[in-house]
Amino acid sequence: MNSTINTSHKSAYHTVANAEFTGFYDRMVYNFTNNPGDNRIGSISGYHLFIRYGDKVYMEVKGVGEIVISFAELSHNKYWKYYYYLSLLLTNDKHMLFQHLHGYSSDYEFNYHIYDEERFWAIDTAFIETSMNTRGAKVVNNEALCYYKINPYNMVNMEYSSQEEVNTFQRIYMTRNEIKNKVFDKICVIYNKLINDYHTSTINKELDEINNVIDELSVFFENKKDVVNLLVTINDKYIMNEDIIRMIMNNYLY
Repeated sequence: MNSTINTSHKSAYHTVANAEFTGFYDRMVYNFTNNPGDNRIGSISGYHLFIRYGDKVYMEVKGVGEIVISFAELSHNKYWKYYYYLSLLLTNDKHMLFQHLHGYSSDYEFNYHIYDEERFWAIDTAFIETSMNTRGAKVVNNEALCYYKINPYNMVNMEYSSQEEVNTFQRIYMTRNEIKNKVFDKICVIYNKLINDYHTSTINKELDEINNVIDELSVFFENKKDVVNLLVTINDKYIMNEDIIRMIMNNYLY
């Protein structure tokens, strides 16, 4: 993999141009009681994590396992294909990896209820959260929850899973997701609308930010124009020397 790496005190940030790192994570949350003063919250979560390197795709699904298959084989399974599609829409930068350096795991201890082992390689993704109490759902984009079990760089030398391994994975997948798969079409409608609304909101926020910058630049350049006009007027009246003009320009225009 072709990557560039930037490091900080606790993390390393890997940008990999020729690979994609994406994930779809969904979480159901619920209050243990109907007592408004009881803040205990539980959750049930699931994830589909992907690494694509050329035609090779690594996939890990919570409660199922992990396999390496071709992109064509992934595309032939409507469930895997759909969650891969969602992962592309929700991952903020599909070429970015975050590596938590050993010795600084305290920042993500809350993830131990999701994973069975310590993990150090993360991606930046938004995810879908559904409240069992309110029956409402939303896209959340402020938590780091998707962590790979493997070192993603090992993907380069990983062999494709055997047909027997793929069949076993698929059998477990269908069994573990039997109830969810029965209402798959309804879930797709809900998820598609949520993500569409999320992206529309994100685009509108970005447009607002761009417009604010344009407004600031307009004021900035209008002020520069006023300074230049003032200089011309003063120079016409007082015939300033070049050094004074240069000093004023340096102070007010640059």
